[in-house]
Amino acid sequence: MAALVAVLDGSARLAIVWLLVAQLIDGIDGPLARRLLPDEATTRFDGYVLDLVIDFVTCVLVPAAFLWQFELVPHDRYGMMVVAVMLLTSSLWFSRTDQMSDDGWFRGFPSAWNMVIPTLWILGGSQLSSSVVIILLSILTLTNVEFAHPVRARSWRAWNLMSMTVWIWSVVAGVVMSPDVPIAAQMIVLIGPVMIAVTVVSRVLGSASDEPMGDAFDDTYVPR
Repeated sequence: MAALVAVLDGSARLAIVWLLVAQLIDGIDGPLARRLLPDEATTRFDGYVLDLVIDFVTCVLVPAAFLWQFELVPHDRYGMMVVAVMLLTSSLWFSRTDQMSDDGWFRGFPSAWNMVIPTLWILGGSQLSSSVVIILLSILTLTNVEFAHPVRARSWRAWNLMSMTVWIWSVVAGVVMSPDVPIAAQMIVLIGPVMIAVTVVSRVLGSASDEPMGDAFDDTYVPR
């Protein structure tokens, strides 16, 4: 809510700060719930569904509002379509019944727009370049290309934790230095995403050694 209010108030820096705070909370809410609630506890509320609702608001809706408010896409029908594609594919991803593999990898880009959109803002690229990135990641959302969960993925765990740490702190530094972020700082912001891309490519190539490359994009949605 605080991040959304900051977006509506036109404060991009404050909105990013609140998104990062929400990211930190998201990293500890599960362990806290498991520690505080006994296994035999019964409730009318499904914690898994609640977590999905909160994540969708934080990771998709607020970044979508940020995307439009701070004109990372054109304020025309084209820009509206880019935002619509982002919202549609993210909705489909959050409703997937096979979101995660048994060894802790997300299937498809996990709609982590709360990190991607602030990064695009810090980089200060053109509306066209931002639109291209959003469309490409939206397409990946609907595939079975796998992205590592920073904590749950057993393989590449140290690398994944380091990549997210570098990414988060570089975004913090970019916010502090904004609106005139030096080129060197912008390059540092890209280190985290590049490290994540390395794990994604490695995972795809590793799967390709055991099965046809086409299987990485196979449609395996199963109705609940």
